Amino acid sequence: MDSASDLTLPLPAKGSIVSSIRQSCKDARLAANIQVHPESISALLKSPLFTETYLKLSQIHGVAMPLQFPTVASEINVISVLSILNFAHSYRVPLKKATGRGAYDTMRALIFGLYLSSNDEEDLLSAKGLKNLTSGRVAELMQLSGHLHIEQAHPTIPGLTIGQLGGPLYELVTEVTNVLNETGAILVTRGYPNLGEFVLHALKMGQTSEGGPVDPEVVLDEVIRAFPAFRDVGVYNGKEVFVFKKVLFMLHALVMRFGNATPPKIPLPDTSQLPIFSDNVIPSMLVHFGILDLSAANVPKLREAAPFGTLAVAANLHYVPSGEKKSNSSEMMAKGPELSAEEAYVMRAAAVDACEMIVEAAKSLEEKTEVLRSLDLPGLDGWLWTVAKEGRFRSDLSRFRQAGICVMY
Repeated sequence: MDSASDLTLPLPAKGSIVSSIRQSCKDARLAANIQVHPESISALLKSPLFTETYLKLSQIHGVAMPLQFPTVASEINVISVLSILNFAHSYRVPLKKATGRGAYDTMRALIFGLYLSSNDEEDLLSAKGLKNLTSGRVAELMQLSGHLHIEQAHPTIPGLTIGQLGGPLYELVTEVTNVLNETGAILVTRGYPNLGEFVLHALKMGQTSEGGPVDPEVVLDEVIRAFPAFRDVGVYNGKEVFVFKKVLFMLHALVMRFGNATPPKIPLPDTSQLPIFSDNVIPSMLVHFGILDLSAANVPKLREAAPFGTLAVAANLHYVPSGEKKSNSSEMMAKGPELSAEEAYVMRAAAVDACEMIVEAAKSLEEKTEVLRSLDLPGLDGWLWTVAKEGRFRSDLSRFRQAGICVMY
């Protein structure tokens, strides 16, 4: 969905965000007749790929940064801004061609640039700094300044072409700038110096008692209602689909960074039972692994996309060490099916529900290995997201992508 349309959709009632995510995603998967078979889940959980890599890859979410932060609040702010920019996955191919980076690494590069370019006189990551950022500065820090023009025929001189601002990366830079400007403006209006301070305040609001645990529902509600860019909400079959990927990602990123500190540096919720952070990577990998069966889907585009994986399911579940087979073929990356907003949201929803089913299935297995005992929803998310970037999966297996600019994807 585009950001303007998302703002017209209702949000869950307070205290029901997590349950609304689970129920709306399950309802959407069933309405689309996207099937998940118990035997496919069992095959994944027993596969060499899963058993030999889960413990290593499940804790990698790409939030660690080689930066020195003067305060805890400063680091919270960087993680929070990175989280609100965790979109643009449908631009993976043009970004790879332009810079060699995918969407998430492009946003990380932007955060690095904003942080390292800040000083005592100009803090680009402050509320005021975000509000006043220009698209030119954003393009420069994303290293996209030379990729924002398209060639068009001259209107009066035959055979002559002229460069004009436009194309997918120009649209992306514009949307990123809009998100940052909007976020900064909201923070200024509310009197917060930066996004991190707002998030820290929300965490403290969620504490049930002095020094006690944090209710994630309170934090989710505060953040989602304040910032439109955190509202990952779509529609399928006339009903709202709640995903809220970016804010869930942010909470778990903070837990991963600060959760092991003794005494705790900041109040934190338990994120081990929260839904996954579903974008285009997770459902794509679940299709390749045979978990999401699209062969009988009610949506023609999804039925047509059912065999889009380049390798057989059995081969996908075989462990190949990273580096044993790699490919940088942009043609391979470009083969992923292009979906409408509604089709994209139902795939993201199906991934959320399928991951719930995978974790539940693991609990019922008689043999409780160290891997199965460690399995939880954010770990499964981290494993799927990270294994997608390992070896042959990085480019040999295509991903779904949503057509057009989308701040939520």
